[in-house]
Amino acid sequence: MYVNKKNPHGGDIYSHDILLDLSSNMNPAGTPNAVKAAVRASADSCAEYPDPYCRELRKAISGREEVPDDCIICGNGAAEMIYAYAYSLPNENRALVISPTFSEYEDALKAAGITVDNYLLSETDGFRLTEGILKEDLSAYCAVFLCTPNNPTGITVDPGLLEEIAGTGVRLFCDMCFLDLTEDPGRYGIPSFIERYPNVTVLKAFTKSFSMAGLRLGYAMTSDSELLEEMSSKTQCWNVSSVAQQAGIAALDCDGWLRESVRMAGKERARLKDELSSLGIKVWSSEANYLLLRTDKDLYGEMIRRRILIRDCSNYTGLEKGYYRIAVKTAQENDIFLTALKEIIR
Repeated sequence: MYVNKKNPHGGDIYSHDILLDLSSNMNPAGTPNAVKAAVRASADSCAEYPDPYCRELRKAISGREEVPDDCIICGNGAAEMIYAYAYSLPNENRALVISPTFSEYEDALKAAGITVDNYLLSETDGFRLTEGILKEDLSAYCAVFLCTPNNPTGITVDPGLLEEIAGTGVRLFCDMCFLDLTEDPGRYGIPSFIERYPNVTVLKAFTKSFSMAGLRLGYAMTSDSELLEEMSSKTQCWNVSSVAQQAGIAALDCDGWLRESVRMAGKERARLKDELSSLGIKVWSSEANYLLLRTDKDLYGEMIRRRILIRDCSNYTGLEKGYYRIAVKTAQENDIFLTALKEIIR
């Protein structure tokens, strides 16, 4: 819980009278009915402690990811896994964060007493990570943090480049929480990737793919058993509720639903990008369910006045005032946004 701290993230529908939230990039299809049913059914077990080993959930994740269940650790959202990882690194050291990106990496590292260096992606390169990263002395860092597809750009890291970075031997934390919302979720071959490189940890979550932000459920995968034990020691034993565990198991059986929702979101993403470009707004080519855009207009304030919440990205390291992120929603919701946008731009 925040105490006297400004919320740096999207999804804060509690501070404003909001009609439409485009600031948090959930799957526009919403929460699957099977997940809702599992949540309701799990109410009968609320008097019992949850399984501290998440046995059934890890088994289900193992089947989905084709990764041994002893390579998986579950947590109270992806954020807890980020902090557990950061606290498991050698302190009084430096870590490298590929930026602009999710601010929790830097916050977690600083909380763990680790100095943060930023490797800034260039707008000239379309915010795409290039082989220039390999010119850095990665051995100087206790870990490198990157996100693919990146938040807030939606741009992925080339699989060959990712493997080259892993091949340097540096501890590599790969946030792939949005990967299942792309049209090619298997591009990195995660099972063989983490088997070949024990220095790699892959982060995923149910939050965005299945619109389960309120349930808080994420997981990390690595073949480094010592690291998993260390991360486990940095969490409390009942960190994943029974409700979240059962919801996750149900979600993992909704793959057909997920793929169809990705297909529909892809069509809307392309339409939104074309509409934004036609209005003279700079927009980047995302592979995920959100778009990064840039305009001189005070888009955040103007949208709030119309009860629409978007993500002001000026607090991202490497960005500044004028950058915004919008989630791809349903066609009807996107039309509401576009109507408001045209009023503001014209």
